[in-house]
Amino acid sequence: MWQKAALALAGVGLLGGGAGSVHHMPLVDEAHLGAAQAEVGRAGGPPARHSVSDDEARAEISAAIARIRPAAQQICHEMGVGRCEWRIQISNDRSLNASAGPNGVITVNRGIVEYAQNEEQIAMVIAHEMGHQSSDHLGKSQRNAMVGALIGGVLAGAVGAVASSRSSNSAAITGQAVSSGASLGASVGHISYSKEQEREADYLAALTLYRAGMDLDKARGFLVIMARASGRRETGMLDTHPAGPERLAAWDRAVEEIRA
Repeated sequence: MWQKAALALAGVGLLGGGAGSVHHMPLVDEAHLGAAQAEVGRAGGPPARHSVSDDEARAEISAAIARIRPAAQQICHEMGVGRCEWRIQISNDRSLNASAGPNGVITVNRGIVEYAQNEEQIAMVIAHEMGHQSSDHLGKSQRNAMVGALIGGVLAGAVGAVASSRSSNSAAITGQAVSSGASLGASVGHISYSKEQEREADYLAALTLYRAGMDLDKARGFLVIMARASGRRETGMLDTHPAGPERLAAWDRAVEEIRA
């Protein structure tokens, strides 16, 4: 019981404070979301992969980086909150993924090139990770987890102390409650903002491609590819990323705003 109470209370406390993104993201209404869900449903099952050589993968990633880096760095400097110098690594991992890590490292999996249909789609993925770096999302997630651990530990400890007040093992039970509550709170603290950060990184990717003179409609297709690959149609409360249709609808709203 105390575990559920601590998780619920920690979630309320974390969701009520702080900010997960630098920008105010445009709202996604039911009409946009419904249209995106229908589009992904019509697109079919898992997407096709095409084979590329090591040299081809590196050449395509390098070409995409060259096109978007100046615009991405300009946006980063305008924001003034994150890291604007990046070290981009190419991984031989064939999964459909890329990541932003400490010290400005961005890792792009070979699988991105194998699934992408054009240079705009590769550029969108890389610009998304640059957006994470520009917004200092890694640092914010770590701070959110620390706050979550503190809140979760305090709340669970209080609940555990009350629940075990008549037990001879009260101290041990309370200590276990604090430890478990801190772990739960840290998880909630991270999850509370990760979806918002993903939306912001997508928004910044769209803005980067727009400023770089790239075709946003061509780039958009990669969100459909990822949605087909994941198979998720709706975003759960504890998901770390928005489901594919939600990301697609948010991208469309971001593009509308940027073009306006």
